[in-house]
Amino acid sequence: MKLELLLPIFRSLQDDTRIRVYHYLVDQQEAFNCQDLAAVFSIHPNVMRDHLKTLEQANLITEERASYRTSKTGRKPMVYRANPNLFHALDKWNQEMRVLVG
Repeated sequence: MKLELLLPIFRSLQDDTRIRVYHYLVDQQEAFNCQDLAAVFSIHPNVMRDHLKTLEQANLITEERASYRTSKTGRKPMVYRANPNLFHALDKWNQEMRVLVG
C-alpha cells in the first residue's frame, strides 16, 4: 500500500473516539445512523457527525442512504458502515509490516 494512501488514514485515526467508532463499525459489520452511533459513544450527534465525516474522507467508512423506512417524513437518514475493501487492504498491509519488523 502506498504511503500517500496511508497518510489520510493515519491522520483520521489520531483521535481515540474515531478509532473506537471505526473498530465498532468493523466489529458490527452493519450500517448505523449518526444518532445511533452518538448514543453508543455518549456524545452529541453533531460531534459524531464530524468524526464520521473525517473517517469517510479517509475512506475508512462509507456513507449511504438508509434502505429502511422510518416513521418520519422526508429523506431517509444517512447510514455509515466500515469500508470492507479498505479494511482487508489495511489488514494485509499490517501483516506485511509485522513480517518486515519481526
